[in-house]
Amino acid sequence: MKEVKIMKNDEKKRVREMMLSDYLGEFYHCFHCHLCTVADWHSLDRWLPICPTFAYYGFESFSAAGKVEIARALVEREINDVTPRIAQIIFSCTGCGACFEQCRELTGFKANHTEIFEDLKENLVERGHALPKHIGFAKSIEENHNPYYEPHEARFEWLEEGLAKDEGVVYFAGCTSSYREQQIAKSTVRSLDAADIPFRVLEEDEWCCGSPLLRTGQREKAKETARHNVEAIKKTGAKTVITSCAGCYRVLKSDYPKLLGLRRLAFDVVHSSQFFTSLIDEGKVKFDDKIDMTATYHDPCHIGRHMGVYGEPVYEEPRKVLEEIGVDIVEMPRNRENAWCCGSGGGVKSAFPDFSLWTAGERVKEAESVGVDTIVTSCPFCVRNLTDAVEESGKPFKVYDLSEILSEALK
Repeated sequence: MKEVKIMKNDEKKRVREMMLSDYLGEFYHCFHCHLCTVADWHSLDRWLPICPTFAYYGFESFSAAGKVEIARALVEREINDVTPRIAQIIFSCTGCGACFEQCRELTGFKANHTEIFEDLKENLVERGHALPKHIGFAKSIEENHNPYYEPHEARFEWLEEGLAKDEGVVYFAGCTSSYREQQIAKSTVRSLDAADIPFRVLEEDEWCCGSPLLRTGQREKAKETARHNVEAIKKTGAKTVITSCAGCYRVLKSDYPKLLGLRRLAFDVVHSSQFFTSLIDEGKVKFDDKIDMTATYHDPCHIGRHMGVYGEPVYEEPRKVLEEIGVDIVEMPRNRENAWCCGSGGGVKSAFPDFSLWTAGERVKEAESVGVDTIVTSCPFCVRNLTDAVEESGKPFKVYDLSEILSEALK
């Protein structure tokens, strides 16, 4: 039998440092111009900031340039001891990818900052500096297959009897829609049913996609859940997986192949907005009764900028669905690739709740500035954080997921 070598902690640390050293060229390319901290195309000073962490904390070390410098210093052993302040700087990054987008557009350089900073988080985890909140939800994922400390058997309690079949496409609901924002999962399956699309769910075989682990530097722990979910989907024989969760979409479509060393998955992964856009284009879904609503649309980072790295951003599909339904969309100054993050990604909502809530509050103020009182998005985590910000502000704002508007239109 071939011997399986288990890496010790010091060996893992060296591997992480080797991975960071692969980016040395990118580190030295950065000349601290700070263009990565501003939106690149509009003239409204109030809405020029694009990096939430830098805008909130104000020190250069919290900007992309600052984190790149910290990474370089770690690789070149100028920093040997990771202090609590360094851990705060690195883990307070939401991973929104705005810095990558601005650097690419304004300088022509294509360093993948999102990937760099996730590897940097992993470096700190291997050094023993994972944050307590992140360790906590990792343990819950291991024991309960969700980060919310909820019993696994309760995952599909929201599902109405008789809707799911034993055939058709797989609907991957995700943890946040299953345990916290259940109206999103309910609305999605009702829309599939109204459109006569046979679908099935994985039931007890659906585990957390692993996004909370991957986004907080706990990559090794994400591999088990990735393998399980891929095998569970393959067993159904389904060729299409639909998810209404932006985080699940990015992980299944982009992260799983890389994480598991696969050239491609045995099934296609589509976001629900893409799926219903296709049905609209094919004439299979029509909206006889339009919804009278004026709203702004918030672009989730996971289906927008993150997928834009691979040339597959999901910007227009949600807008097309809303327009077909009859919604009048008023764009915020920062939209699409220049969108301001909701503030809940990268493990930030659990570890830095005040910063996370402030970031969402800035987005609500931006929506208010264009004269609307309704925000629509396509991500359960965005819905949760924006809703928290609205409640904190006391303003009469409404936050909806696209699936809720779609379900109402298909009644």
